[in-house]
Amino acid sequence: MNLISLARRALRKPDYALTALSRQVRARPILAPEIRPFVDERLTALREAFSGVSGTTRGHSLGHGAVQSPHAEMLWSLVRSRKPARVVETGVCNGLSSAVMLKAMDANGAGELVSVDLPEFAEPERNTEAFWAGKGGAVVPPGKDCGWLVPDEFRGRWSLVLGRASEVLPAVLADGCDIFIHDSEHSYENQLFEFRQGWAALRPGGVLVATDINWSAAFDDWRKTVRGRVQYLDHSCALVSK
Repeated sequence: MNLISLARRALRKPDYALTALSRQVRARPILAPEIRPFVDERLTALREAFSGVSGTTRGHSLGHGAVQSPHAEMLWSLVRSRKPARVVETGVCNGLSSAVMLKAMDANGAGELVSVDLPEFAEPERNTEAFWAGKGGAVVPPGKDCGWLVPDEFRGRWSLVLGRASEVLPAVLADGCDIFIHDSEHSYENQLFEFRQGWAALRPGGVLVATDINWSAAFDDWRKTVRGRVQYLDHSCALVSK
């Protein structure tokens, strides 16, 4: 979202847009052109898989919900530069962010990714859990599994834990991590829970990546309680270094 779009939103929602404008002005994008062909290839596969998908869920059109390309470039750069031993992320869906980080770990020759997700499928009969009422329309397309965009050659470094973050995340984080990424349910309660859990589990020098911070006030409320250097990627994403 550019400054013009944010200014227009300010006229409709001043309480949110002023905060978003402040973040956008201070934002420092992290670019990595070398990963763009891989991201574009994955996005092409996504578009093909969703070409025949239609319908709605909770009033939202079904879609792939893939991480934004600039955010994918940031994740690649973060993993390549930090060379983390262990990364924990929440929110997988089709697996673009997971694929990018695993490719970076492969290039590093080290690292483990543990992903937590409660995926929603385009095929209703595959959904056995109730989802947050505020969730958008991001789904896994027919005939695919959660994280299907992750190439087979990278899966040796990957563990996928299925379940609600509120139920399974504490056990996943018991071993600590070097990078924690929140990208699952964006309710205030869950975001605050994940920020607290992820920060506590981060090793010294680790980084917490908070996405979709524009969905609730959880990030701003949590940030007041911790000491850490904050870098905004844009109005919706921030990195906090421990």
